Amino acid sequence: MTFDEAIDAIGVFRNAKIFRLGADLAILVWDLSPPFPATTKCLLSMDRSPVPLVSMMLPLGHGGQRMFWAMRPEQQPVNVDICTENGAIAETVVMQPAHMLTPLDVEALFTDLAPGSRIKFVNNLLTVWRSAFRIAGDHLFHMIVEDALHALVPEPQAASIVCQIAQGRHLIETAINPDLGDIIAIYAIGAASIARMAARPVLGRKAKSGLQPCHFIAEAPFPSPPFLIVLLSKNGAAIRQLADGKPRHPSLQNWWSKNREAAELREMIVRCLATLPEGSAATAIDLQVNAPLPANRIAKSSMHPSGEIDLALALDDGLLAGGWFHAPSSAFAGIDYVKEDGTAVPLDANSYKFPAWAEGKDEKSKTDVTGFVAWIPLTESPGPLLQPRFQLRLASGAVRPLIPKPQPFEPATQRNHVLRAVPAQHAVDSAFRTILAPALQDIERRLGKTIEVDSTKDYSLSETTPLVSIVIPLYKVLDFLRFQLSGMATDPWLVANAEIIFVLDSPEIQDETEHMLGGLHLLHGLPMKLVVMNRNSGYARACNAGARFARGAILVMLNSDVVPKGPGWLQVLSRPLLENSRLGAIGPKLLFEDGSLQHAGLYFGRDQRGIWLNHHFNKGMPGDYAPAQHAREVPGVTGACLVTRKVIYERVGGFTEDYVIGDYEDSDLCLKIRRLGLQIAYEPAACLYHFERRSIRRSQDYMRGVASQYNSWLHTQRWEDDITDLMANQFGRDQDRPAATNGRNRERNAA
Repeated sequence: MTFDEAIDAIGVFRNAKIFRLGADLAILVWDLSPPFPATTKCLLSMDRSPVPLVSMMLPLGHGGQRMFWAMRPEQQPVNVDICTENGAIAETVVMQPAHMLTPLDVEALFTDLAPGSRIKFVNNLLTVWRSAFRIAGDHLFHMIVEDALHALVPEPQAASIVCQIAQGRHLIETAINPDLGDIIAIYAIGAASIARMAARPVLGRKAKSGLQPCHFIAEAPFPSPPFLIVLLSKNGAAIRQLADGKPRHPSLQNWWSKNREAAELREMIVRCLATLPEGSAATAIDLQVNAPLPANRIAKSSMHPSGEIDLALALDDGLLAGGWFHAPSSAFAGIDYVKEDGTAVPLDANSYKFPAWAEGKDEKSKTDVTGFVAWIPLTESPGPLLQPRFQLRLASGAVRPLIPKPQPFEPATQRNHVLRAVPAQHAVDSAFRTILAPALQDIERRLGKTIEVDSTKDYSLSETTPLVSIVIPLYKVLDFLRFQLSGMATDPWLVANAEIIFVLDSPEIQDETEHMLGGLHLLHGLPMKLVVMNRNSGYARACNAGARFARGAILVMLNSDVVPKGPGWLQVLSRPLLENSRLGAIGPKLLFEDGSLQHAGLYFGRDQRGIWLNHHFNKGMPGDYAPAQHAREVPGVTGACLVTRKVIYERVGGFTEDYVIGDYEDSDLCLKIRRLGLQIAYEPAACLYHFERRSIRRSQDYMRGVASQYNSWLHTQRWEDDITDLMANQFGRDQDRPAATNGRNRERNAA
């Protein structure tokens, strides 16, 4: 195929010519003649301008410019004027329908183009023109692209298949010239299509040959006929031939086990697997657990900088890192997170430091160091990456790698690690606000997505809708069920009007729980439902799950360690809600097992840090203490026994689920109800025993203190203005509040 007489001996387009670029696509080519300066802007003029119309200008090897216009022509011949920017007509050409045009001869077209212009032409074919006209599957366009690539590089270098990552995805290896620079796009030209790969290459260090190893993941079926791969950069293009052939490694597991030092490639594979259907993320986790990167710390030295990363959680929104460093001299410059592409992100930008200790030369010795925790926001999740990489940076510019041991991947375990990231005495606002809080919120959100009701079991539930639904979450402790149900079974009004919904938040004891409830049902005959969660979900999620099964108009949230003192309590608490539309929630008097007051309403008081804590009126006073015998409005009531209308509970969204493990959800709920303009009341005529916090004591992470401090901090951040107004105005003169207790009694005050 050759050009006609419009091209002279050196291939200059003296006259504009139109060729076929695809099945229904045309390209007009015209060289600016000498009278026109190189900066001349030229436009096309025709009766009906085609859409889209794409143009470009490329330099010729001997000087001068060549113009290109790509468009879809009409079904009949039309005149096309090439005009200068001042409106002068430089040339007129007749555009025939596409099927009447001669296909473009790329080899002849390239004859006069400068080398850089040829690359730019190919770049435009693959990017702008392919996208604008959506012709990646056009057979003729495909042939022209292949001709252009072979004209650029007649014998492309080879690329090889390393191993299969997953169905339809393979790890590809080649080598490129470092002068090519950053790869901005990768295209695969197969037997019948052109596709841009959603791949980001990983470049290795320059080899002795002067070339740079390049790996990427191709999305294409294998084995397949040979096809071309184009790696585009701002500096040029690399064209590679991928021929038939078996992968060098029989499986991903085989490659992974033999490449324990290939950190960047491993991270690329983990990120890829995270985007694939269910099961691939589990594969990524198994690979990292079974064949991890070698962990690396820089041992404590009295003379040289040292450090360790012992917390490195790659979450959806960012990375939480923690550890220690020792900087005995000015040689230490900082610690960086190393991203997949090799970019170093300093941890100093958002970190909190505190005094800490590290093991000395032997396990029994400890030395003082600087502990730290840092949060690095990420625009894209790195996937289930268990060993993010870090480096200790020296003032000289030298770096030393820091690689943690494989980190936990299960959300609940990750949460526990976050709660140990700083000592309790250093769990302050500057640690929470921009570091621990984003990580905990990320984890709680992911944890919530894994929670669901696994099964339910009914124990003689009546078809008649009850007036009251009592929701009781169960977590590990079943010690008080016999006493609790006995107290309910001897309450005639409760038996006639209520259903009981138990929510088992520790499914590992399902058999034991079903056996106990079955026996107690045979004994008492109370209508009950057991809701079993698929895993431990926390107090708020368990209560909300139970509430979704509630059929009564009145909803009671009752702890499993609360036992009625006598009959009638439920009727006393339900009547005000049925009679007073302004009442949003109500709570009873609660007694400790020794008869002293545990709860006579809830109020808020600041601690020495300015954090609002939950306190109970008259706590610790005798049960018959006079001020606690009066029904009254209070700022809030405890979730140990909180009674409301179901419609109100649903209107405010139930318990807020982002408090850790379980605390402050009750006061949060009361404050949400108050925002509706409703009241919260305390009713001493209803009295129950509360054997306080028997289940939450089982959680060592909560008892370490950081979880409780986080919850109180989060609660304060969320409700600062509401609580300040409430306590300064409506309840500012209440004389029955004791002074805020000290830290030793903090656990009981937060109940």
